[in-house]
Amino acid sequence: MYAIYTMRKLQLTQRINNLQYRMMQLMQRLQDLSVYAGNVADGVISPSEFMSSPASIFGANMNFFNNSVPKSLYEASRASQAYNANIMNMNIASNGQYGMAVDPSNPNSIYANQFFVFNAFFKQALDAAGKAEAAKVKRLETDIMSQKLMIETQLKAAETELQKVEDAEIKNIERTAPKYA
Repeated sequence: MYAIYTMRKLQLTQRINNLQYRMMQLMQRLQDLSVYAGNVADGVISPSEFMSSPASIFGANMNFFNNSVPKSLYEASRASQAYNANIMNMNIASNGQYGMAVDPSNPNSIYANQFFVFNAFFKQALDAAGKAEAAKVKRLETDIMSQKLMIETQLKAAETELQKVEDAEIKNIERTAPKYA
């Protein structure tokens, strides 16, 4: 009878250890995702953010950096070209009056801010990429939290069963121990 209790205690102890290890892994993953979410929040991963990140998110950092910047540059280029074309069309349609309204001393100044327009669209595209990645991270965090809750439930059940097995073992020992008068 002792062997049955001992074997079950070993099985439960191993299960508890495995569940605790899995919980520790999930908590580390949540912490790493938190760092990653902070890195991508502004749409750009700076060299210092990149170097101070945990190794587990190195690939995610690289993928985000390699995808977000070229995509944002492309989107900024398209948006600024469309913006500048609209400005030119409005100026042409108004016979130059639009340019005079913007800056009476230099009607051609509406074309001088193209660099700033491009940078504004680029920053917007980077911000959008950061927000999209943050939403993805949030979904991952939600999934991990549900896994964590499931493991906590299993852990509590295993610990309760272990306590019952230990109590039954003690009672069995007391019952089968020789009684000397």
